[in-house]
Amino acid sequence: MRTRALLLALLTFTAGPRLTAADADKPVPAKDAAGKMTLPDGFKATLFAGEPDIVQPIAFTFDDRGRMWVVECLSYPKWSRDGKGTDRVMILEDTDGDGVHDKKTVFLDNGVNLSGIEYGFGGIWLCSLPNLTFVPVLDGDKPGKPEVKLDGWNMVDTKHNIFNSLVWGPDGWLYGCNGIQAKSFVGAPGTPKEKRTYLDCGVWRYHPTRKAFEAVAHGTTNPFGLDFDDHGEMFITNCVIDHLFHFVPGGHYQRMYGHDPNPHAYGLMGSCVDYKHWAGGDWTSSRTTGVGGKPEHSDAGGGHAHSGAAIYLADNFPKEYRNTLFTANIHGNRLNNDGLERTKSGMKGVRRPDFLFANDSWFRGICVKTGPEGGLYVSDWCDTGECHNYDKADTTNGRIYRVVYKGAQPFKGDIAKLTDAELVKLQLHPNDWFVRKARRVLQERAAAGKLGKETPDALRKLLSEEKEGPRRLRALWALEVIGHNTTAELLALLKDTNQHVRSWAVRLIDAAGNQTSISTALARFADKEQSPLVLNAMASLLQRLSGDAALRVAVALAHHTVYASADEASQLLAWYGIERYLSQVPARRRSTMVVFFAYRPESRVVRRNFIRWALNQPEQPMTDLLNQLVLDLPGASTIDRQIDALNTIRESLVGRPQVPPPLFWAEVSPQLLKSESKQVAREAEALAVVFGDKGAIAALATRITDASAKADDRRAAVELLAPRKLPDFAKTLHALLDDPALRGTAIRALAQLPDPATPAAIIKAYPKFTPEEKADAVQTLAARVGFAKELLDAVEKGHIPRADVPVVTARQVLALNDKATSERLEKVWGKITPVAKERAALIAKWKGVLTEDSIKKADPVNGRVMFTKHCAACHKMFGEGQSVAPELTGSQRASLEYVLENVLDPSAVVPSEYRLVNFTLADDRVVSGIVLRETKDAVTVRTVNDTLTVPVADVVTRKPTNVSIMPEGLFDQMKPDEVRDLIAYLRAKEQVPLPK
Repeated sequence: MRTRALLLALLTFTAGPRLTAADADKPVPAKDAAGKMTLPDGFKATLFAGEPDIVQPIAFTFDDRGRMWVVECLSYPKWSRDGKGTDRVMILEDTDGDGVHDKKTVFLDNGVNLSGIEYGFGGIWLCSLPNLTFVPVLDGDKPGKPEVKLDGWNMVDTKHNIFNSLVWGPDGWLYGCNGIQAKSFVGAPGTPKEKRTYLDCGVWRYHPTRKAFEAVAHGTTNPFGLDFDDHGEMFITNCVIDHLFHFVPGGHYQRMYGHDPNPHAYGLMGSCVDYKHWAGGDWTSSRTTGVGGKPEHSDAGGGHAHSGAAIYLADNFPKEYRNTLFTANIHGNRLNNDGLERTKSGMKGVRRPDFLFANDSWFRGICVKTGPEGGLYVSDWCDTGECHNYDKADTTNGRIYRVVYKGAQPFKGDIAKLTDAELVKLQLHPNDWFVRKARRVLQERAAAGKLGKETPDALRKLLSEEKEGPRRLRALWALEVIGHNTTAELLALLKDTNQHVRSWAVRLIDAAGNQTSISTALARFADKEQSPLVLNAMASLLQRLSGDAALRVAVALAHHTVYASADEASQLLAWYGIERYLSQVPARRRSTMVVFFAYRPESRVVRRNFIRWALNQPEQPMTDLLNQLVLDLPGASTIDRQIDALNTIRESLVGRPQVPPPLFWAEVSPQLLKSESKQVAREAEALAVVFGDKGAIAALATRITDASAKADDRRAAVELLAPRKLPDFAKTLHALLDDPALRGTAIRALAQLPDPATPAAIIKAYPKFTPEEKADAVQTLAARVGFAKELLDAVEKGHIPRADVPVVTARQVLALNDKATSERLEKVWGKITPVAKERAALIAKWKGVLTEDSIKKADPVNGRVMFTKHCAACHKMFGEGQSVAPELTGSQRASLEYVLENVLDPSAVVPSEYRLVNFTLADDRVVSGIVLRETKDAVTVRTVNDTLTVPVADVVTRKPTNVSIMPEGLFDQMKPDEVRDLIAYLRAKEQVPLPK
């Protein structure tokens, strides 16, 4: 069987093809394929076009006559880099309306790296890597001279991350998506790099007449599908991480890896779904979920790779499908159908039954759109293989299918030939295909100066007289694209009773207009506005305002009471707008902003993020803003706000060199330390340590040895003082090794101190330790070459059992990069053998132990204890545990094979964010863990037993590995009955109680 590639499965890690037994040598023949499909009752699929008439159909659109324009991408997988190509653009017509094309015209046969197409303004717009190209359509469907409108899309890392999904937005801009590896600097040809717009993953837009280009929002992984709902809300479909996102202009969304372009985002907005179209676990596990694939993935929706987005807004399907989203599930060989529902602050996706099953293992849906008769069209790349095989693609086939419900009526006509009055009337058509075409034609006429004088008033009449919100929005959008929305009219709509109209009135305001009048009006209405949807629009617009005009809106949003209970996404969006304003404020004025944004805002997100921003301004001395933050601190209106501020200031200063006390600290700190709130006092004390306050340090040191003090307070004191590496502090910790309440904290803290007496002290007390403390002890002893030598001596002499040293600790010893120590490790402990070589035998062994009969006798209550002990430090299940590694609640935990594969060989497939990184520090300590976050000053690392913040100044070397943080040999640390109990707990359908 040939190994073939799947174009654009849009993933991010390199992996070879893994065909299943269900992958046939050939696809279902094109003439039979539609008949093999499974659809809900009343629906019918036809083969609109298939090989040899078309091949490699990556994208398509419709013109004003209802003809389909198809891009055939023959470039993949080897993109052309010399500007020459053989990609084609075909025109397909169904002249008799039977759902099958009967006329084909080759419009273009020399296209270069084509991945997207849209029709309008007298030609076609093409994603033609590295360019956005416009090709005029001349009489007789002949191509005119191509015009490069934009260039700069990345040609280096573009195996599958190419830009894509062109679609006209309701506002008259051309929108598109961009992948995470396609790190691009986009602009008009000849634009210098410093004036170009940076993009990686996210959405961009281009205005066809203003010739303006913008990044709309950032984030996700590899979006490949974009559409707008009945209210003009934008949704994108995405691969690998969550599959559906509600994109708001100006948003910064979660991404699979890497950093957001804005270093001051301080938090990213999430997906609008809380479910996955695969059964969880590692994303690669869903690759064989289509025909004959794993049932748990198929039942969930088919797989993690999605392409295409069509929000159904037509009149052929039953009403239940209106405003629902269709997307191709590539590995699942099907179309998913998700509902879209409004939440208090935004939108959410709702799981609905899958719509279409191709029943063909070669089916690879790519593009999904609605046609003029209300049918749903989907292109099929038609290939096998997996997402990262770039060697060869089968370029001999490809299909496009049409799905209609009963009574579909073919369209005969030409939207472009209708009168203005007819185009205005089409804004009320139940099929949005006509609405969008008519709106764009009106836009073209306005741009050409051919719009009738009565047309704007006819649209205004619709806006004022129509009752339904979506119909009124269509009128508003049409007025926008023809250039007849004045600022005054839009501001007047802020009083409208419909929140969607108010929201779009804000979005469409020209930020380049009279900013004083705009901001004054917006601030006045913001105070009264109770709709988070409208406030979100104001936050987006705030990113386009400047100066004092922006200040009025920023303050109004920051102090709005709605944000006290709004979801985090809305608060983050407000912060993005405020941060955009703050970035423009001259440094000399920033200290005056503290009182407005650090303590008064209702949004906790805004308050905390302002403090982070204030203490991370490279062009301004930190002391200026820190002094003001400390001076205003006692005036914070509530205890909770004081706690937040103190905690955030301390977090922001972690990893910095010695920070001198702020100007007003001596005056303010006594008030805080004597606060009626114990937590305020403790946070103030912790911050005092950061400032090197000798009195606070002495008080904490005394508390550590005070047996009458609470254990929690003593442990906190150890954690605060350990990073300061005080003289003789290691001796204080050695004394705590006999204290059961403190020794766990002491053992971990000793790893930070290079005291040569530490190994002997730990080894002497080792027999008294609990299993958890022993695990911490061996990790501490593996932190330095000198410590590791004594650890290996102790193992050789039997003072520390070899079984107490897990593989992850042995790997850390190797990471010390000391030849003699490594050789001694192999002699005393053994050689680290890759588990992959023993994987099959280990799985077979445990399958023999963990039979269904034995698991029936298991105790899931004790299994929960095992999970808490061995897994919860990284994994979350049923809402408990840590979110360091993937959550297990929705994973394939009921599958014994899945659990064994991941536990016995955790490094088989490791996403980059879960790979160990070895840091060598200036004091010769080695820290091995995964990077949780980093700033210019510090890196926060999760090790197997602790979370550390390492100053960047202390890092000597940083070496990533291909090893998972999840340790090998987990089952070796447990008795067979405990393993059985853990498996039983992992299979639980709901949380089980802890033992009494």
